[in-house]
Amino acid sequence: MEENTITWLTHTVTYITLFYISFVIAKLFFKLKNRKINIENELTIKDNVAFAVTATGYFIGTTIIFLGVLHGESHGLLTDVILILFYSIFGNFLLILSSIINEKIVFGKKFKFYREVILDENVGTGFIEAANFIGSGLIIFGAISGRNINLFPEHGELGHYTSDFLSLLFFWALGQIIIFTFLKVYKKVVSYDFIKEIQKDNNAIGIVYASILISVAFLYSFASKGDIDSWETTLEDIAYHLGLAIILLPLSRLFIEKVILPKSNLTKEIVNQEIPNKGVALLEAFAYIGSAIIISFCM
Repeated sequence: MEENTITWLTHTVTYITLFYISFVIAKLFFKLKNRKINIENELTIKDNVAFAVTATGYFIGTTIIFLGVLHGESHGLLTDVILILFYSIFGNFLLILSSIINEKIVFGKKFKFYREVILDENVGTGFIEAANFIGSGLIIFGAISGRNINLFPEHGELGHYTSDFLSLLFFWALGQIIIFTFLKVYKKVVSYDFIKEIQKDNNAIGIVYASILISVAFLYSFASKGDIDSWETTLEDIAYHLGLAIILLPLSRLFIEKVILPKSNLTKEIVNQEIPNKGVALLEAFAYIGSAIIISFCM
């Protein structure tokens, strides 16, 4: 077997092994966050779909973080191993922190995720919590998928790694602020009480809200990913992507309503029916997420 083949095989097996290790780390963090919950009982005895959706979203988020480390150029196998393990641990910490921010700040004290997901088994809330984990994973992906400008050149490569870490903290914090702002505006714009609809087990609203969160996070991640040659340019790219999102996401919803369902009203289908229309909610979710992908690849 040629040396290049042996090297490739060694790297591949190492990265796959690290993925499973990162998954174990993610499980430990997830158990820590849900330490008051019997996870296996919720998933296998109670068959709690809402909690299963939440857990799936969490593990998707951790997978996205893992891919973020692999996305950049290799720093050598040993350094790659250290970086993957470090960001697997710290990335999971940020996912948990993002979830707490979402629960305490975005939704407020009256809305309890534990009550909605565990006691009420509210699938719509499960979608929102899962989207929060996926969105935060995307934000972290963008922040760690490239290299920052070395803010401490006198410290050589150590200064570069420190700069990358500070860049992660900055873009994660900025991403939380942007998502918080978008969703606050969304709650003000819609003609219904979003929180009350979720508490009424309106899964359709949960699907729509989750899709908006993921769409905004995807756009932000796409604009911030890669090497940072200029902070000004990167922040401008973020502003351009999100500016288009403000214009095109609502237009995409209007397109679905006027072209695909010209005789129907999306809000009435999702909110003003005895049984909210989850199928229509999926179409609206496609409009948001599809638009986010198109915006990103067209810029």
